[in-house]
Amino acid sequence: MSRLRNPKVLLPLLAVVAVIVILSLLMPPVVLPAIEIPAEVVLHVFGIPITNTLLATWLAMLLLIVAAYFATRKMSLVPAGMQNLMEVVIEALYGIVEDMAGAKWGRRFFPFVMTIFLFLLVSNWLGILPFFSSVGVIHEVHEGTGYEIQHVTEGIALLTRHEAGEGHGYMLAPYLRSAATDLNVPLALAIVSVVLTQFFGIKSLGLKYFKKFFSFNFKQGLFNGFIEFFVGVLELVSEIAKIISFTFRLFGNVFAGEVLLGVLAFLIPFLISIPFYGLELFIGFIQALVFSMLTLVFFTLAIAGHGEESHH
Repeated sequence: MSRLRNPKVLLPLLAVVAVIVILSLLMPPVVLPAIEIPAEVVLHVFGIPITNTLLATWLAMLLLIVAAYFATRKMSLVPAGMQNLMEVVIEALYGIVEDMAGAKWGRRFFPFVMTIFLFLLVSNWLGILPFFSSVGVIHEVHEGTGYEIQHVTEGIALLTRHEAGEGHGYMLAPYLRSAATDLNVPLALAIVSVVLTQFFGIKSLGLKYFKKFFSFNFKQGLFNGFIEFFVGVLELVSEIAKIISFTFRLFGNVFAGEVLLGVLAFLIPFLISIPFYGLELFIGFIQALVFSMLTLVFFTLAIAGHGEESHH
């Protein structure tokens, strides 16, 4: 963490944050963005619908691939530039993983935990960029409140408020929208996390791992056996509940943050909005860290054993 105090690392990070804030102030949205929970389809490729959140997912993946390429292109024993920045992030998280899971299992958990953290961090921070909600496809709306369209130049249009009851209007479906605001992305990550938890549990304990779900030990009496069986059922339900809690925790926080920024940028498009951009940068980091750390905790608990197996 001492590397973060290095001006060569800290100044570029502050410069990126400053550019994002300045662009957001110079490019306030012309209209209040449409608040839609489902991801909007913005194009079709060979008949396959491509949503704005899928495009944002691909963009986040591309940025991580490019960053990995430049960070490892000219590696040296004395890191500098992109290599130095990436090593700061990797070493910090690897230390946490190793402290919690130990050296042996930490090496196995780290690729999955780090991948989840970096993907969510990049996708969450991309979502606050100004062009994510202001550039997109205009489509007609025949019911409810829409907007009137006013052409300014070829290929560029401005929208103005158009109240319901005055005929059909238009809405803007942005080309890019933060990946985690699509319920499918948090759900997919949650399923991967829970499935890997079972995989590592089985790899560590073998078939004994399933005893915490299906316990039929009545040697200590019928009542105690029934209690252990009931606890096993609760354990099984809790594993399924992890998927639901993971999904809606991430989706709710990221989606609510984007709605907040969109509304504030429309109502108060200047200096008052700056603290909220800083807040969303912090929340984006915290959500990525919480999701990855909870995944690590579940991995660690899965290999720890249960009951008699843990004592053995």
